[in-house]
Amino acid sequence: MSLSFANLSAAASRSEATTAMPRRSRLAVAAALAASTLALGCLSTAFAQDNAAAPPADASPGAKTSFAAKPPVQNSAMDGALFYQILVAEVQANAGDAGSAYQLYLESARRHQISQLYQRAVEIALRGRAGEQALTAAKAWRQAMPQSREASEYTAQILLALGRTSDLAAPLRTLIQLTPTPQQPQVLASLPRTVARLNDKRAAAQVIDDATQPWRQPPLELAEAWAASAEGWMQAKDYDKSMAALDKAAALKPSLPNPGLIAIDLMNIDPRAEQFVKRVLARPDAPSLVRLAYGRKLAGTQRYAESAEQLEQLLAAQPDQMGTWVTLAAVRLELKQLDKAEAALQPLLKPAPSGDKASAASPDANDVEQAYLLMSQIAEQRNQLAQSSAWLERADPKHERLNIQAQRARLLVKQGKIAEARKLIRDLPEAEPRDAVMKVQAEAQLLRDVRQWEEAYKVLDEATKRFPEDSDLLYDQAMLGERLKKFTEMEAQLRKVMEMAPDNPNAFNALGYSLADRGIRLDEARTLIKKALELRPGDAFITDSLGWLEFRAGNGAEALRILNEAYQSRPDPEIAAHLGEVLWTQGKQDEARQLWLDAFKREPDNDTLKETLTRFKIKP
Repeated sequence: MSLSFANLSAAASRSEATTAMPRRSRLAVAAALAASTLALGCLSTAFAQDNAAAPPADASPGAKTSFAAKPPVQNSAMDGALFYQILVAEVQANAGDAGSAYQLYLESARRHQISQLYQRAVEIALRGRAGEQALTAAKAWRQAMPQSREASEYTAQILLALGRTSDLAAPLRTLIQLTPTPQQPQVLASLPRTVARLNDKRAAAQVIDDATQPWRQPPLELAEAWAASAEGWMQAKDYDKSMAALDKAAALKPSLPNPGLIAIDLMNIDPRAEQFVKRVLARPDAPSLVRLAYGRKLAGTQRYAESAEQLEQLLAAQPDQMGTWVTLAAVRLELKQLDKAEAALQPLLKPAPSGDKASAASPDANDVEQAYLLMSQIAEQRNQLAQSSAWLERADPKHERLNIQAQRARLLVKQGKIAEARKLIRDLPEAEPRDAVMKVQAEAQLLRDVRQWEEAYKVLDEATKRFPEDSDLLYDQAMLGERLKKFTEMEAQLRKVMEMAPDNPNAFNALGYSLADRGIRLDEARTLIKKALELRPGDAFITDSLGWLEFRAGNGAEALRILNEAYQSRPDPEIAAHLGEVLWTQGKQDEARQLWLDAFKREPDNDTLKETLTRFKIKP
């Protein structure tokens, strides 16, 4: 309930009686008054600063000022009645009566039209988790002071928290309008992240379009506004609108990296996106960020030769980009081009430049560490295990980094020292709680590498009992269970993972693929795989599962179309195994054989591919 001005004197009188209270009550009131005094001080300062802009009444443009003269005292515009009303509001707020404090502040703000009072009313409502009250105060503030950027910012943030998309565009548009012109492109570019918390992605995309409408048409038209629209519609899965907005953005400002980066995110979903990226990169002023992101995307989809081409083109123009050399070396290593991979690492391994200051081309510590790890892998592939271990020693001389020591353990396994490798992993220190889980995963991977499936399953079984809420460990155990043909346990584990992590497509895809591969419950398998594709559109491995399902269901033409799509997106040996089998059954044996042999050259250890070659009696 709000206090009237008639209550102010009584409230002040009651505060004088604190000396007669018990000590705990006096301390509570003292704390509340201290907080109130601080708030009042801040408000008074703000009032004084507002008045400071006005010159003294007797000042004149030509008047001379003595060096000894003191500046005139600037008093706050706060009168006694307002002071006591704010004091009571602060005491109530600190005593836990947020509702009354809010009403007092909002009444005062409306009466005096003071920005700081509106802001305090909003803050008190937010602290009391009263979202609708906070929104009411913010809207009143924005209506009273339409040129206040803070009022629009508060209104927008509260609307976002409440999920009220219908009213959100207007304060966002005002926020952009009140931003200095040079900074407006940055605000426009950040809009997709601003509305990312909204569950309705289509509504969020429409908010972006409505908010940026003045900047998506002449005379204010900006590429950043169109790029924000493209990103919003991409999140809403309206790829036609997204691509159209990307074209607009690129036409307005070809050197802007945002459209190219958004298109790279779209590559797995819409084939038009990669053509857009190629057009961007064909320009002489192509953004280097886009070329780097494209090179990394190609590497992530196993298109290593194309990735190396993009990275080398980038490094020819910017040889000082040490992180790019690391990426190129990793790509060359995947291509089994060991000499070229080693050559790419030389800029990071050469001695540091002399002098007190490192040059701009000096690599940072993370890049150097990655270079050591890659050199270790190069030596390992050359079967130079001692050199490989020496590079790991340089990367982690204290023997405490899990990822590096896991590589050392793998070298021990190659020498037949499995027990020693497992002990190395188990003895590693645990700096964070998650480290214990990662150690289990590393140990299980070691055992998988030497095909000790049962022992690996046992390790994971013990771990899932120790960490029952970790869905990743349970998923790993389920995948081992499938290999061991423990299908009942596997299905139960995967269904539990679906409950624990309903937004993760891996369990849906794994169970759907397992059912399809065994040729059972195909309708259920289709439902599971399509659910996985909804969660991760365009994923090549999930697309492969769908293609394999269609093959098992007898839909050869559809299976061929889907598997071709998956393989074009990611030329993985397992996808090659499935695609080749479909080709073989359709009488295209030569094409299937060549596909399998090409995949085998790239990855001769893939179990699915090896099993397929054996079954069809193809000798590599």
